[in-house]
Amino acid sequence: MTVDVHSRNSGRPSHALTEQKRPLRIALAITSALMLVELAGGFLSGSLALLADAGHMLTDVAAMGLSLFAFWLSSRPRTSGHTFGWHRFEIFAAFVNGLALWAIAAVIGYEAFRRLSAPPEIKSGLMMAIAGLGLAANIAVGAILYRGRERNLNIRGAFLHVLADGFGSIGVLAAALLIKTTGSLLWDPIVSVGVCFLILWSSGRLIKEAFHVFMEGAPAGLDIPGVNRALVEVPNVLDVHDLHAWTITSGFVSLSAHLTVRKGTDLRAVLRDASKVLTSRFGIRHSTLQTEEADEPSCPTGTCEGPG
Repeated sequence: MTVDVHSRNSGRPSHALTEQKRPLRIALAITSALMLVELAGGFLSGSLALLADAGHMLTDVAAMGLSLFAFWLSSRPRTSGHTFGWHRFEIFAAFVNGLALWAIAAVIGYEAFRRLSAPPEIKSGLMMAIAGLGLAANIAVGAILYRGRERNLNIRGAFLHVLADGFGSIGVLAAALLIKTTGSLLWDPIVSVGVCFLILWSSGRLIKEAFHVFMEGAPAGLDIPGVNRALVEVPNVLDVHDLHAWTITSGFVSLSAHLTVRKGTDLRAVLRDASKVLTSRFGIRHSTLQTEEADEPSCPTGTCEGPG
């Protein structure tokens, strides 16, 4: 006999999505305005480092816009063709954001190496003023996104974008100061290369985490052996096998498992207790548990009589 159980609260509440969208909207507005300022300042001052930072901000704007679209799409109702709804699109958006950062780093790096042989004239004063404005805006946006970075992979991606921008602005300020004090224009492409490596570093972890979710790896921070032990400790459960846990999207973990139970056991009580353990101890609200009596043919290898 088999029985499946699902938690009623299988998804994330709509108010949580609303709370996550609000800081992204504010951050998007600030970053969009600053990107235009840095873009104009880069052309007027002739600074590649400033243009590189503006280019990075363009990916920030795209990343936040894609994240907001992902939030909207994930709130769409599920259908017979998409039984989990559109939640996984958030992970896809985070993955695309990471790849976009790598692409912009490649373009900036190429232009920086080209400028090393013939650096153009740069207005260091204008460059410094705009970089200072950019740093202030990045600090403000980073503070807005800071709280939500651990709850959602998309917001974490946006936060990493902004963090890299902040370091980029510091680099631009340093380059402008060095150009002003030493007179060497080489500091501009040198700092641009540094910004490239910073972009690659900040996006590497994001791509890795998104790819891990795509490959249905075990959710980060979930103690799988601990889950197995907790289920075996449920009264009348003798063995746990075919245990699988994966992430649908940020904060939405799913789990399935087969529970081997003693003959004559109240299966509904076992399922109720097991589901309660998963929810209270591990925060798993979407589980599918299948029961098997110890002598059923589906019991693997015939060794499910349990200890004693």
